[in-house]
Amino acid sequence: MGYLTTFTVYNDGIDQIENHPKEFGKKVCEAIRKDVPHTFGVGNHANLVNVQKSRHADDFTIYVHSGNTVCEMNPYSEKTEDLMENHGEFFMNMIKRIEIQLKGLKRRYKIFSLIKNPK
Repeated sequence: MGYLTTFTVYNDGIDQIENHPKEFGKKVCEAIRKDVPHTFGVGNHANLVNVQKSRHADDFTIYVHSGNTVCEMNPYSEKTEDLMENHGEFFMNMIKRIEIQLKGLKRRYKIFSLIKNPK
């Protein structure tokens, strides 16, 4: 298994990717090689792409899209710790949303299992 890098592209700048595809491709490759969380722009859009830290395929983490951002939610992450320390209310709001999603997934899985494996 190898490494994975997660990117979030802000759709309001998609025209800049279309207009500058080589610049976009080059910056994606540079971001993967750089291996640190950061943002980069393309064309005249300054913060078009949010780059998460590259992770080994066995390294589990959760990314949460909330508001106009994406945040890493991992108890061993400096980025998550910074979020807890500096934006506690926002952090706790995301935790609540994760819990809601988890409950919904469990409920859906239970229903799915009953349909697929009736007794």
